[in-house]
Amino acid sequence: MASKGHGDTDSGRLPPAPAYSKEVPPGHNAVYPVPTVVPPPPSYLTPSAPPVHMMMSASLGPLNTVYPAPTNPGFPPPGYVTPSAPPMMPAPFGHPNAVYPAPTNPGIPPVPPGYVPPPVPAIMPAPFGHPNAVYPTPTNPGIPPVPPGYVPPPVPAIMPAPFGHPNAVYPTPTNPGIPPVPPGYVPPPVPAMMPAPPPDLRPTGCPPGLEYLIHVDQLLVHQTFHLAELLGWEVRNSYNVKNSIGQQVFLAEEENNCCTLQCFGPSRPFTFHIQDNLGQEVLTLTRPLACSYCCFPCCLQDLEVQSPPGIPIGYVVQECHPFLPKLTVLNERRQPQLRIKGPLFFCSCCRDVTFEVKTLDDSMLIGHISKQWSGFLREVYTDADHFGIVFPMDLDVKMKAVLLGACFLIDFLYFEERKGDKKH
Repeated sequence: MASKGHGDTDSGRLPPAPAYSKEVPPGHNAVYPVPTVVPPPPSYLTPSAPPVHMMMSASLGPLNTVYPAPTNPGFPPPGYVTPSAPPMMPAPFGHPNAVYPAPTNPGIPPVPPGYVPPPVPAIMPAPFGHPNAVYPTPTNPGIPPVPPGYVPPPVPAIMPAPFGHPNAVYPTPTNPGIPPVPPGYVPPPVPAMMPAPPPDLRPTGCPPGLEYLIHVDQLLVHQTFHLAELLGWEVRNSYNVKNSIGQQVFLAEEENNCCTLQCFGPSRPFTFHIQDNLGQEVLTLTRPLACSYCCFPCCLQDLEVQSPPGIPIGYVVQECHPFLPKLTVLNERRQPQLRIKGPLFFCSCCRDVTFEVKTLDDSMLIGHISKQWSGFLREVYTDADHFGIVFPMDLDVKMKAVLLGACFLIDFLYFEERKGDKKH
């Protein structure tokens, strides 16, 4: 009998499959598909789970975990009420979870809602340069702003502002280095200087520097007072020469040494340097040592006048006369030009002593040299004398300069000597 194959059946159908078994290996070529999940019947009751806080968490890693692991670890359960934070408490500055945003002005903490700043006085200006200043920065750097309604204190009208001060009321003077002069200020008197004539108007033959004497008919000679004269100490003489309106024309200074001053007194030899207002020497007067008494006619006084220095323009020579003081004015060639004649008695108390300037024949008076009364104290205790010289306007400027030298010689001959006798 032939054997039956795998497909052979009695009726031509497959034999029945065995019952479902879990032992079917995965991936097997099972004929039956995987069974579907059968829903529970309507009467089935699902057991209730315990509350979450009483629930025992499933062990980490089992395959049959009933409850899934929470998605937000540590998150509070439903219904938990978070405590409220104080509304006015600002978050710490710079905290990553700060509720309030970081302030726009770094370095200044934020102001919480409802905060009322303290009142600020209306006239108090904000500190200069402060970042939160209420008042704007002043337009003039270095000067604090003036609040509204501020009234500055009154300033005296004659008080000038300090020179160069940034808050000066008075403007900076136009001449830098010289402080401004307040209104009503009266400067101290300054000796007026006689203006020099233009050089092109100097006449021919006029020495340089003597053009000051062209339009002058009167000179005032004031001797400078020295305090040492009150102690009987002889000092070098100096004179200030002015014109008739008080303008300074020349300054005369004596050149001498201490030994000559104290040993010879008024009879001493001297050299005078006369300068103009520009400091240039225009005249030099030289007097050698000689006798002043008529008993020695060969050794009488002789004064040489030079202009410019080193060039003689005239001389003043003492004449021998038993009673009257007489002098002769000579030109540069030693030719007599004028005569000077003094009074018989030198009584200068409260009045002037006048020396007349005449022509050679004594027929005409053309001027005079007068020793002026300068006060009781000055006359008695000092040698500081005042003189006046008057001459014609059209007189030669050389002769005017020689008459100025004659004034110095008269002072030494007749007034310095008399006071020297009183001191000794």
